[in-house]
Amino acid sequence: MKTRSMILAGLAAAALAFAGPALAHGDDDWTAESYSGFSQQYRHIWDGIQHGISDGSYTPWQARRFSRALQDIRARAYWQDRTGNYDREDIEERLERLHDTMHAAHERGHERLDEQGYSGYGYGSAFGRYGYYGR
Repeated sequence: MKTRSMILAGLAAAALAFAGPALAHGDDDWTAESYSGFSQQYRHIWDGIQHGISDGSYTPWQARRFSRALQDIRARAYWQDRTGNYDREDIEERLERLHDTMHAAHERGHERLDEQGYSGYGYGSAFGRYGYYGR
């Protein structure tokens, strides 16, 4: 009985692992009516950066660039909110543009990994930006 439960749990986990990234890129709602509503979009993009790092599709340079761009958008939204000039359309446009750029880089990263014969390596493994480190 335990073996069957373990097998079912393993299958469920595998299904979620494959479905998770696909679900994350569905119809995104970039509505950020106010600075307080901005956090959901910020979190979505931050999670995307972490996903690209963990699966190796982003180089360290890309991950830093995307993180800096996201921090710049957050600072802009915060400044706009504090001065009473929060521009929803400006912030939403910047978030969407960054997300689109990240999505394209993610796709190219996976193509690069497939060409090199790697199935994803991330920062913490034996594979790095230029291939195998020999660890």
